Amino acid sequence: KKGIVTGVFGWPAIHTRNKAKEEPPKADNIFIDCGCETKDEVLALGVDVGCVITYPDEFFVLNKNKFVCRALDNRMGGFMIAEVARLLKENKQELDFGLYVTNSVQEEIGLRGAEMITHTIKPDVAIITDVTHDTTTPMIDKKSNGDAAIGKGPVLAYAPAIQNNLRNLIMDAADEKKIPYQKRATSRSTGTDTDAFAYSNGGVPSALISLPLRYMHTTVEMVHRDDVENVIKMIYESLLKIENNHDFNYFSNKNEGLF
Repeated sequence: KKGIVTGVFGWPAIHTRNKAKEEPPKADNIFIDCGCETKDEVLALGVDVGCVITYPDEFFVLNKNKFVCRALDNRMGGFMIAEVARLLKENKQELDFGLYVTNSVQEEIGLRGAEMITHTIKPDVAIITDVTHDTTTPMIDKKSNGDAAIGKGPVLAYAPAIQNNLRNLIMDAADEKKIPYQKRATSRSTGTDTDAFAYSNGGVPSALISLPLRYMHTTVEMVHRDDVENVIKMIYESLLKIENNHDFNYFSNKNEGLF
């Protein structure tokens, strides 16, 4: 009710802990210290049951071309698709198909937002963007996690949920415009909203364009400026290529597209 309340995670100093019985931080033993001494002081700050706790936003640029902030997964995705829409508008591109630009919720807990969107819109084609791991930092095994790096371009996925011809069209658009990209193979699931779209409504041709990101799900997620710009270009040029391929047979009579 009273705006943001600052606090710190509380944890006993190492000097006071019993090493033989030391517990790791868990949801039932860690706490937030708001600098108060009584319950009444905490309530006076406006803190109550159900208040959301989150890390502060401290966006900064590292070494001129790395964007660092918490929750870039997937706020950066929302920014990129908004930029695609802006480019279409500013360049006066009128597409022959209906285009929906959507930003879904609850991807991390079951793709719920994408599931609702795809059943509401019933798209004929879906281009999805998300983030994927930069695997070049220490303590990551490329043999099990693939080989991708920030600064080397968007990552195109190979997976059961990916429609090969649609992905190939995106690759052709990138090649024609000299947009760099990387490739990644995933197993049964892409772990993204792609799965919700691909297996909905009797099957929707879907493709995934991922933004490489370091330190996923930490407070210092990192992406490269060039990759952000190239994801935007890749989606934009892919839409224009679909527009120019009037015999592209992945659109139904409803003639609608979605990314």
